[in-house]
This record gives sequence, C-alpha cells and structure tokens, in this order.
Amino acid sequence: MGYGFTSGGSPTTVGASELIISVYDQVEAGFYDVEYPDILFREVLPAESIKTDINPGALNYVYRSRDFKGKGQFIQGNPRNIPRVGQVVGQVTIPMQDAAVGATLSDAEARNYQYGYQSSLAQDYGEIMRRAADYHVERTFFFGDTGVGFIPFLDHSSVSKIPTTAWAGLGPNDWVKAINSWITTIWTNSKTKYLPDTVYLPPTKFSMLTQGYVIGTGSVGVAVSALEYIRNNNIYTAQTGKPLNIKVLRYLEGAGVAGVDRAIVGVWDGKNFVLPFPMPYQLAQPVPIPLGVEMFAEYKFGSFNVRHPLSMAYVDGL
Repeated sequence: MGYGFTSGGSPTTVGASELIISVYDQVEAGFYDVEYPDILFREVLPAESIKTDINPGALNYVYRSRDFKGKGQFIQGNPRNIPRVGQVVGQVTIPMQDAAVGATLSDAEARNYQYGYQSSLAQDYGEIMRRAADYHVERTFFFGDTGVGFIPFLDHSSVSKIPTTAWAGLGPNDWVKAINSWITTIWTNSKTKYLPDTVYLPPTKFSMLTQGYVIGTGSVGVAVSALEYIRNNNIYTAQTGKPLNIKVLRYLEGAGVAGVDRAIVGVWDGKNFVLPFPMPYQLAQPVPIPLGVEMFAEYKFGSFNVRHPLSMAYVDGL
C-alpha cells in the first residue's frame, strides 16, 4: 500500500490503483519506506560462530567433543601405582532445516508499477523476499522453533539462570554491585575458567545505568554515569585491563521466567557458540506462469547451540 494525503494534511493509505495525481502536483521520485527494527542476530552472535562451510545437503551439523580424565600420583616405589589417563569422546548433533520464501508477479501488475512508479516491481519483490528471510532467521535464532527442534538464544536449555533483585526502587550503587555479582558467579562457578566480558541488558535497564554515580564523598565527590563507572570498575577489567562490554538487546524485555526482564552475561568468544548456516539466501530463476512469473528464494540454517554452557548465564528478575 502507498501513502497519500488528504487536503487537510492527515495521512491516508491508498492502493496503487486508487492513486490519482493532479497535473499541479510535483511527485517526489522514489518512496519513503516503512521502517522496521534492525536485524540483530548477526550483531549479537560473533561472526566466527556462524558456520557457512557446511555441505548444504546435510540434514544435521555435528561437532565432536573431547574430555580428559586422570591425574598423576605418588607411586611410593611401586610401579603398579602408576595411574592411567584416558579421554571421553562425544558428539553434539544440531538439526538444520531448508527454508524458502516466494512471490507471485503478474505481467499486468509489473507494467502498472513500471508506469506509475518508474520502478521494477520484480526487483522490489526480490528485496522484500530477502528481508522476509532475514526476519525468519532472526525470530528463529532468538525465540527458537519447537516444531523443528530449534533452541532459542534467549532461553537455551543448557545455560543456567541467576536470580537477582529487581532494580526498581534501587539506585546506581545497587545496579553496579548486581552486575559485578553476575560476573563473579560465572567466574567462580567455572572455577575461574570463564570471566565474562559482555553484558546484554533490556533497553529500560540499560537506560537506568545512565543515571549519576558519585565517586568519592562530600566536596571531593565526582559524578559519572553508573554505565561509565561499571564499564571500568568490575572484575573483568581488573583482571584484563579492558572495559566491560555493556550492550542493549530489545528482545530481553519480558524474556525471563514468568515474563520478567532478563539479562545475559558471558564470554563473547566465537568458539563458545555455533549457528549452522550452510546455505545463505539464494534467489532462484523466475518460473513462468500464465501472464506472469513465480519468484522463489531458498536458504538453510540450523539451531543455535552453546558449546560451553558455563561461559554464560541468564539473569532473571530485573
């Protein structure tokens, strides 16, 4: 649908066949497209976690895991006391699914569009189809799809949940302490193997961190935002000298158990996650139909998976 305007200036929606242009009207070239939120899955997931070097004919993506067992000990002069080491080998199977999107384009519709808008409807449909495929991947990545066994990024079954005190009614000091405690929990639960470098927050909670935080007291106090303070005053920064990454993710609003807000804390390293993507969006040749064509595009991807579950955690109760 296009956008027209009444004589009073209020917008009204009209169809292409209803659009009448006066000889006294100057029509601006092109369109003002309706704007939608950005696609985020490629921004959230490290690029190296998206696996494109997979045979598109495969039904599953499988990666192997290996764990070592055994340790040395004192033999006290007896060779029979020498312990043996070993290893445990396993594998993780991730389902993948073919997906597609299409459009029907009649010759008459294409001619009318070309005449009325001086633009190619086939080209526009191709862009719409690509966007539709991106939105499919976006929603499936973040929210999963139980019908095909795809697990959501926002609630992966192998990742633990950390309860926290609701931020409402608290102040910057409490928020700073809370974030530090989340990092500490993951660090200690993993025996100091994983030290989180990234925190994702819902938009409203991120905005709360922009409130003032006073360093020092009395006449020597210096006011900075809680966001600025926690970025440079946390366990991760103390250990590495690098600032903590604190980012916004709109999908975290109400993503927790019973609809509470959720935060995600973790080590954002590509080796910790995997998203199989054996076949990117591919536009096929148009298929002729009477007085028109059918347009199709296909793509293939798999479920999100956390390779090292102890490297991240969900925080519920914000």
